[in-house]
Amino acid sequence: MARGRGRRGALMEIGTELNIVPYLDMMTCLVLFLLVNITSFLGFTILNASIPQLAPDSAKVQAQAAKKGEELLLIVRVTQKGFVVDPSVQGGKSIKPTVVPKQVEGYDFDRLREIAVNLKNRFTKESRVLIISDPKIIYDDIIRTMDALREQKNGESDLFPDVTLSII
Repeated sequence: MARGRGRRGALMEIGTELNIVPYLDMMTCLVLFLLVNITSFLGFTILNASIPQLAPDSAKVQAQAAKKGEELLLIVRVTQKGFVVDPSVQGGKSIKPTVVPKQVEGYDFDRLREIAVNLKNRFTKESRVLIISDPKIIYDDIIRTMDALREQKNGESDLFPDVTLSII
């Protein structure tokens, strides 16, 4: 810094510079800290799921189920080998699980839609389906599975529109 004498003999500073290096160091550390912490929040997703309620008396549960009629919990598993359609019926006659094998050209979405239509004809009020997928399944196949279970015809949502997705 250059100093010179003013008119009255007092010392004046000429051309002072502000040292911003420590400020930039602090801002760089702060930005890096925030970037690292924000990525930890991105891994969480919200999944609307309800857990089954435990009932102390199974006779009460059966009586309530008889009053309500048949209820369906439709579970579709998407695996490397194909689909496993596992309908769980409460208050009525049970249905055996159905396996839809994967074809050479890919998954058989038309057969899955047929099964969903048959189940919807029996359980007209039901709108929920739980899709359980292996982590190695391609995203497009999961979306097409959801579409096959939601739409009877392309663009018409009339089968099981309330889809819950789970990855094993």
